Amino acid sequence: MRTRHAVLCLLLSCGLAPADTWYVNNQAGDDANDGRSAKTAFATIAKATASANTSDSIVLANTGVAYREPILMRRLGGTPAKPFVIEGNGATITGLKPLKPTDWKPAAAGTLFLPIEKKPYGPPFLVSRGQRLTAAKSAAAVQPGQFFWDKGGVHFRPEAGKSVESYQLEATLVTSGLTVQSSSYIICRNLVSEYHSNDGFNVHGDCRGITCENIVGRHNGDDGFSIHEVIGAVVRNGHFHHNRWGIQDVNGSRSVFNGITAEHNSGDGVNFVGGYHSLVDSIVRDNGKDQIAIVASRPKHLIGSEHNPLCDCPCFLQNVVASGGPRAALSVRGGARVTAWNCVFVGSDVGVAVAKDSTCHLVLSIVAGCGTRELDSASERFFRDHNLYHPGRFRWLGTDYTPDQWDAFRTAAGHDTNSLLAAPKLAADETHHPTAESPALKPKRKIGPTAPVRGYQQVNH
Repeated sequence: MRTRHAVLCLLLSCGLAPADTWYVNNQAGDDANDGRSAKTAFATIAKATASANTSDSIVLANTGVAYREPILMRRLGGTPAKPFVIEGNGATITGLKPLKPTDWKPAAAGTLFLPIEKKPYGPPFLVSRGQRLTAAKSAAAVQPGQFFWDKGGVHFRPEAGKSVESYQLEATLVTSGLTVQSSSYIICRNLVSEYHSNDGFNVHGDCRGITCENIVGRHNGDDGFSIHEVIGAVVRNGHFHHNRWGIQDVNGSRSVFNGITAEHNSGDGVNFVGGYHSLVDSIVRDNGKDQIAIVASRPKHLIGSEHNPLCDCPCFLQNVVASGGPRAALSVRGGARVTAWNCVFVGSDVGVAVAKDSTCHLVLSIVAGCGTRELDSASERFFRDHNLYHPGRFRWLGTDYTPDQWDAFRTAAGHDTNSLLAAPKLAADETHHPTAESPALKPKRKIGPTAPVRGYQQVNH
């Protein structure tokens, strides 16, 4: 008996004790259940997180009806040997809460006002029948069909001939979807997070070993996915669209992204500000500002940030296609340091822009079809070779070069010895796999992605 007891104690001390799985079903569940099987599931995520302990699992039933509550992981996670698992099964968590038409009160000049005691963090907004409404710049400037949110509540003006009931208004009254604070070793997979006033996925504090797989962050007021301070996170197969920023990782955070699509966000598609980051096998396209922005940052709240090399924002890009948008496909600034291999930057106003204080290493890549120029560098620390450009308009240290000045540009810059000036062949569909070759390489090697970049692939569960 003593031997068996000693073995059990050893297993417990080594973290091998059996973990629990908690089931949630927002249609058939009941918080009075024990939550330990699909048939006895809880009704709410909050009940599951309150019941869970280290290295447990939470399983959401995909009922086809969104969960109107966040997943809050505060001081609740796992270990390196056994992470805490959140299995979404393709379910959606939403920050939308329906607004009662009877709660709106007449206000000035034909507007209505709904008192809300506390304004949600971020830029909260109203949604009518699945469509985000336009925000006015002030309460006095609200036009028909628009809203304005101040500290006391929301102002809204119905269109002529429409009642407030007809809009079926909802508001982003939940700050973020998956929120992780001071928790480590968590796997979250197969989850959609939408319509939050701040972020779809938000991680703060000192968190390590955060892994997200097959996730969607969409229609959020700020970011689809965002980590802060000194977080360490890995994301595989993610789709971030119709947010303010698709991805925004800041401070001294460390993130690795593989198989990402970031598109149709009103700001940058991918925005890294401080920290170390890697973006591989991904598509970033048609966002409202820069497609990819890499910016060094030295936040004062991090100890010794002025001496921290992570604050230089070293970043690695490989097999990335960035296209479209009114600004740069890749913008490197603030002292950031970026390496880009086998990438494609096409169709933006500027292909690759490097600020004076920044560093960039660009090889085996394609930069083509941009609105103003393919390269714009105010920095001498911009190494390039074995690339393909077209048509070939460059600004180097303040001097502009046209395609017929290709040789003069290479002489002045001292780079691109083995680069080409020619039109690439780009696939017409979402599979970007250019076929240009660099004849100077032995053996010959393709310029551009070494494998097709297909972007986010939805997995059904």
